[in-house]
Amino acid sequence: MDRFFAFHPRSTRIALVLGGCLLAVLTAWAMATARQTGEPFAEARAGISAGLMFLFLYAFHRLRPRPGWGITLGPMGVRMARPFSNDKPMEFTYAQLSSVRRLGRKGDVLGLFHEQGRVLITRHLFARRAVFEELISALEERVPPSRYDA
Repeated sequence: MDRFFAFHPRSTRIALVLGGCLLAVLTAWAMATARQTGEPFAEARAGISAGLMFLFLYAFHRLRPRPGWGITLGPMGVRMARPFSNDKPMEFTYAQLSSVRRLGRKGDVLGLFHEQGRVLITRHLFARRAVFEELISALEERVPPSRYDA
């Protein structure tokens, strides 16, 4: 039986929209300053803030919830969608995962360690902390214990 944990970064998307709005105001202010005073760096400020605004809006668009976008725990392994890519999802069998650990000061990052390296899953990709905690407990049940545990 497959369990699906959808990515739904609500708070991150809200922060990106608010940041985009603030950058739009800064862009307009810099453009008005460039027009009134003719200051050469005002145009550069306007260009940089406009570029950042479009970057924020692009990230807002890419982080929208969509079907199949998340982590699926199946009977044989884990399938993860990539947050900023349309490539096929990453797939690992439980035997390929050497360990699952919490990382970061607050434990808001989940590290899946395998032979080729690691995959980091941040808490901000999920709508609520409870969904993230449920994912961690489900993975800890299925991944074999570390070979180096005493």
